[in-house]
Amino acid sequence: MLRALLVASMAKQLPELEYDFLVGIDRGALICAQKGLTMDLAVGDFDSVTEEELQLIKQHNKDIVMLNAIKDVTDSQAALAYVKDFDEVILCGGLNGRIDHQLINIGLVKSDVRLRLWDENHLIYAVEGKKTIKKAGYRYLSIFACVPSTIELTGVKYPLSNQNIDENDLYLVSNEILDQEATIRVDGKVLIIQSNDA
Repeated sequence: MLRALLVASMAKQLPELEYDFLVGIDRGALICAQKGLTMDLAVGDFDSVTEEELQLIKQHNKDIVMLNAIKDVTDSQAALAYVKDFDEVILCGGLNGRIDHQLINIGLVKSDVRLRLWDENHLIYAVEGKKTIKKAGYRYLSIFACVPSTIELTGVKYPLSNQNIDENDLYLVSNEILDQEATIRVDGKVLIIQSNDA
């Protein structure tokens, strides 16, 4: 399985995982460069870095894509075009800062089941079909329908069997995995949020 790690501007720390391709997105590229990481690609309009910082970014990547600051997509959206061939894409630094950018990133997860949003307290991803959910240190498990769906959920404090949900259902929050993993079966598509209190 090929995994790409994308580091966006609001990343406070990076996940401890192996990856095959590292992308720094705008100021996220500076974060990577300051950590001494060599990026496979840096993408952005880089309007949030100084010229000196941009030079540091250029010293720590194999390729750079300079975007026009006037565009109809965010830098994170643009970066996804360069990781189409990867099985899993982890985006860190996309859950802090501006709420409109957070909503866009959550929207991207809903449309791309390869994408995971990660920060030090959250892991957000979409699920279709059957999946094992690892507890992985998170306390809470919340579910939101992306489309009208039927779900079965086992291995949790509040199990579900053939539960019909739609985008207006907001009661599937703060569940907990009992042991180390749970199983979900989805006819449709749901958004999973695993989280800890900040």
